[in-house]
Formats: sequence, structure tokens, C-alpha cells
Amino acid sequence: MPHGLPISWHDLWRFTHVWIYLLKWPLAFVAGWAGIHYQRWRKQRAENAAQGWPSANGRIASGDFKEIPKTKRWLATLTYTYFVGEYRTGKYVHEFMSADEAGDFVRAMKDKNVQIRYKESNPDKSVLEQRTIEQYILLTPRFG
Repeated sequence: MPHGLPISWHDLWRFTHVWIYLLKWPLAFVAGWAGIHYQRWRKQRAENAAQGWPSANGRIASGDFKEIPKTKRWLATLTYTYFVGEYRTGKYVHEFMSADEAGDFVRAMKDKNVQIRYKESNPDKSVLEQRTIEQYILLTPRFG
């Protein structure tokens, strides 16, 4: 009488800690890349949606950059203000390969006048398009 598997399901279940250990690092890697691509997709989608929105004059009020944990990348965040009935603020985020690039970007953009696109039905929702930033600085495409 032939036997099916020489290892029973009970034996496989008993070693679940081994399976978890073998799978957690690849799953973490895939989840990290999925998060990066999701952020890139959301940013691109927001810029595409803003194509038909009206624009207003804005100004880069401040900027900051910080290291992304467990990577060698840096996120530069610009905070901008614009006036539509009242003063409003928004953020623009871009990813860089080094602290020097991120710092140079923040310093170069501070106090610049830029065009901001805002949603007419909700002026608090706004987008600072990358091509507007590129008028001042040549940015290479990154994950941000």
C-alpha cells in the first residue's frame, strides 16, 4: 500500500516558525517596494487630476529633509503657501539619494514663487507639480 507524502501535514505545521522566518524577509522587501510604488502612483495620479484645476500664485515657505529609516535615501519636504480666499498651505515631497542633494534642493527652493494648482470645490486640496519645480531645478526622476 503506497503512502502519499512521507511527511505529514502535522510535521509541516510543527515547523511553522521556520516557514515564517524564511518568508518574513522576502515579504518585507516586497511590502517596502509596494509602498514606494504606491506613493509614486498617488503622486502621479494627483498631478494628472490637477491638470484641469485653476492655479494660484504660491511661495515656498519652508523646507526640511530627513533620512528614510533603514535606507540610504532622503526625503525633502517643501511647505508652500497660496491664497484662495484665505491663506492655505500644502506640501511637496521628493526623494533623493543623498543628504547633500536633498539639502541643496531645499535651500535652492526656499522663498521661490511657484504656481499651485488647487481644487476649485475644495481649495485646501492643492498640488505643486514637479514640472513647476523643474523650472527652477533640474530634478532626476526618483521614487518621490
